[in-house]
Amino acid sequence: MLKIGSVRWRGRCSKHSAYDPEVDGLGGIRRGCRRCQMLLEIWGHHSKMLRLIREFGTREDVRTRMDASDERQMSFLDMQ
Repeated sequence: MLKIGSVRWRGRCSKHSAYDPEVDGLGGIRRGCRRCQMLLEIWGHHSKMLRLIREFGTREDVRTRMDASDERQMSFLDMQ
């Protein structure tokens, strides 16, 4: 099991406080600012992690898939 707590983090570049990696992207980085590049990389990894978590599904999704796919088990009452 992997536990990922709810992390609240607000990162800003001290030189370019208006830079928003989600909106501005790579083109919004001025003068090759390393901190802005790190913000863009953090945002990219965060987006990928959320996509993978949603793709993986919840416990209920996994149980539903397992129940639906296991049609081999016969019911005791079906046997006559």
